[in-house]
Amino acid sequence: MSQVWTRKRAGTDSTPRSKSFSTAAVVRNPVSNRPQIHQIELPLSWAEESKLPGSVPEWTEVYLIDGDPLTLIDTGVCSAASRATLETAFEALGHGLADVGRVVLTHAHRDHFGLVESLRACGAELECCVHEADAEGVERFSDLVRDRLDGMKPLFREFGVPESVLARLYAARLRGLAVEDAEGERTSVDRRLVEGDRIEWKDWGLTVMHSPGHTSGHILLEDAEAGLLFTGDQIMGQAVPHAENFYLDETVDPKDPLRRRPRFRGLVEMRRSLRRLRGRRDKLLLPGYGGVIRRPDRSIRDTLLYYDVRIHRIDRGLRHLAVMGQDVTAYELWKALFLPGIPIDGAGDEHLEAMHSQLLLVIGALDCLEEDDLLVTERRPDGVFTHHHR
Repeated sequence: MSQVWTRKRAGTDSTPRSKSFSTAAVVRNPVSNRPQIHQIELPLSWAEESKLPGSVPEWTEVYLIDGDPLTLIDTGVCSAASRATLETAFEALGHGLADVGRVVLTHAHRDHFGLVESLRACGAELECCVHEADAEGVERFSDLVRDRLDGMKPLFREFGVPESVLARLYAARLRGLAVEDAEGERTSVDRRLVEGDRIEWKDWGLTVMHSPGHTSGHILLEDAEAGLLFTGDQIMGQAVPHAENFYLDETVDPKDPLRRRPRFRGLVEMRRSLRRLRGRRDKLLLPGYGGVIRRPDRSIRDTLLYYDVRIHRIDRGLRHLAVMGQDVTAYELWKALFLPGIPIDGAGDEHLEAMHSQLLLVIGALDCLEEDDLLVTERRPDGVFTHHHR
């Protein structure tokens, strides 16, 4: 999931829910001219476990499409409560879990693909569809999560994070792996999607739009005739997504004068994906979180604005340092921007997780400024990158 949870955004519909995690199912028909689309809310355990009230959502939304084949867009996490709620919703709609013939995943995070293997265990002979860039994340989930965690060390080290802080960040995320493993059961992928592919039923269909940023293989699903877009976590009703950032290869890029390893620069990709969506004429967005979005262009622009403001803030800080002739590391920028709210000494896992996300935001913003040719990056003798405004 990895998102910044915000206040309710204007133009979104969602039904207030009890804080008790029951298996009572909430099912909506959000699109009047597509009665075969059912939005189903599934519970998450994170809100119960969180020590920061309101910092995480209690529910995620998946979509059952009544048709041949019976299709789920995303599945929720692999948990007893999520599966029981999904089963209750299916029964109310006259189906069983074994009836699912196809699952389309917007991306490879556990709150979106977690139940696929459980559906197969129930007897569903389903086709699992995901973008080709996220297929490995579904098929090698636990191993890839560990690979990305191990890759965090050299990434943060190159951006100036001290070894003592890095060790604490790594240990905190290592402790969270048990939850990741429990809620994200790996499964096989049958169809690797690309831009322009079609998800078809007898009399209508959805077009795949590759929209990287939140993950490298995030997709949107477009119904141009009905004016709707399934947006996964790229555009949400009450949150903005985090952008992934990870190494793609162990080998340095020989064309890079700084000899950097190729990296998925998620915020650069997300900004590009969001700009592509501006000015569309969609009537509704159907997200993974936040109900139904009835003011699509505003939500798209709000999400883009959230990051533009933060990139500008970091750009302003770099300009100030440039006047004084100072170079700075990403970690030093993070300390200047965020440290007053996040004490390192004695910080618990929740605060260390926030620090991890904020560091990735700073690195992503530096990537965007470099993309805009506003930033000069150099490598010190110790291997750490420093930055100054051009």
